Amino acid sequence: MSDIENIDPFANTKNADSEEELEQEFEAEEHGETRPVRPTVAINYQNNLEVKTNFCCQIDRDIHTEGTVISITNAQKTTDNNGSSYITYTVKVGEEEVKRRYSEFESLRKALMKLYPTLIVPPIPEKHSFADYATLQSKAKEDVAIIEKRKRMLQSFLNRVSNHPQLSNEHVFHKFLEAGVSWNEVLNSRPLSNLPKNILQASPPNLSSRSSSASSSPTGSTAHQTVLPNPSASQQLKNPDQRFLDSEAFTNKFAHHISQNLEKTNKRTWKRLNDLSNDYAELGAIYNGFSLNEHGELANAIEKVGQAVDSSYMTTGSLTSSLEAEFSEPLQEYSQFAQVIKQVLKYRHLKHLQMELTAETLERQKFNLEILEKSDQEAKRLEEALAKERGLHDTSIQNSQSFDDENNENAIGENGHHDEFSQNADISTLSKSHQKRRSGSKLFSVLSHTIHGIMDVDPEATRRNSLGKTRESIIQLEEALVITTEDLKKISVSIQNDLDRFQRQKIRDLRNMLLNYAKNHVIWCKKNLSSWEEAKVEVENIQI
Repeated sequence: MSDIENIDPFANTKNADSEEELEQEFEAEEHGETRPVRPTVAINYQNNLEVKTNFCCQIDRDIHTEGTVISITNAQKTTDNNGSSYITYTVKVGEEEVKRRYSEFESLRKALMKLYPTLIVPPIPEKHSFADYATLQSKAKEDVAIIEKRKRMLQSFLNRVSNHPQLSNEHVFHKFLEAGVSWNEVLNSRPLSNLPKNILQASPPNLSSRSSSASSSPTGSTAHQTVLPNPSASQQLKNPDQRFLDSEAFTNKFAHHISQNLEKTNKRTWKRLNDLSNDYAELGAIYNGFSLNEHGELANAIEKVGQAVDSSYMTTGSLTSSLEAEFSEPLQEYSQFAQVIKQVLKYRHLKHLQMELTAETLERQKFNLEILEKSDQEAKRLEEALAKERGLHDTSIQNSQSFDDENNENAIGENGHHDEFSQNADISTLSKSHQKRRSGSKLFSVLSHTIHGIMDVDPEATRRNSLGKTRESIIQLEEALVITTEDLKKISVSIQNDLDRFQRQKIRDLRNMLLNYAKNHVIWCKKNLSSWEEAKVEVENIQI
């Protein structure tokens, strides 16, 4: 990746995450004060976007105001007119509040992916798994833990979009956040209604002449683009771009490390911590019951140990909750990000294939045109030769008939009459001569008919039609090749720029995730240390 090597992800790591802050939090908790509320997701929402001065609506102005964070303040069960229930999420931007359901978040993301196929559109939480439905059955959609997790991850999605340098300017996104707007109407109006069914059959909407204003619309597929091939992702490129081969390899490694290694191990660790918390709860109750059977200093010591175990139960439960929100969920999000990047690279791969296949088709059509033109020339020469032969043959027959008529007239004039034998001989000779001529004429007619049958009834019209269609196809393919070549250049630049932006975002986010991981363990250890030190004092007071 370009301009990434010089970034120090651990520069200036103190400030808000310093040791002093940890001490203050710990002391506050020791005195029973409320622990400061942590962000629901460990990401840096503010990306220092360029200052924007022209806004298409109030929502656009709000999300580009420094310090603005989109929040999901509530999730509640809603019933429609048909009696079906679903969860609606209350989204707040500035003073604006709007309620959206999960399926609407999903359709928003799909719309952004179609409008911006060269950009890394942030993921949303996945739908309920079969395991969720098997465990919770009909209550899966109403499970509080699942709903809270969705709230956090959907909030992360909205803030990532609002801080993206291009996605944040999309008016479709603004409409999603605007109260009183029917989302179904947005989905069935411009620019989404103008998008082609197959995005490969048109230039990328975000790279065409289309602007991001509300009145704009993407460029649909034109006549020359309808001739574009529809390649398969399994096809190999003849001349691949090494930059994107490296990006693909890096993304595959990243996805493997996140989803196959880190995420799986983290899930096991989280589960064991959760089990440990439950064991602490059971053990604390046992110690407290045990203390009731004893007296004096021993009873006090046992009770204090039970209280320390109860404290460990509380702190471990708090640790698992914090780790889920500040580490596990962002980790899951980045596992999804890897799949998003694969889709973006796949789109570029298909457009590159499309350009190569268009070039190959164009070469074939040019070759076919040469063959057709040669065939046309040969056919014209053959027709000229046949026409000349027919003309000579007709002239020969006319000359023969004139000669025979003259001879007959001369013979009758000289002799006055013929005997029967002479007349019969002449008639026989003339009959044989005419039969030969008719036989030759019949053979010529059959040959001519066979040639016309091979070349179609109207060979000249057929040739003209084939040549015209081929030339028209070549013109369209040449135009399509110019467009796809230019599109591929723009696509490559756009994808590379967003990959660089994502890499910087990833460094920031992973840094925050690791700091939060360490911070939560430090707090957990310090709280446990305090409670167990108190228990130690009581145990040491037992007189032996």
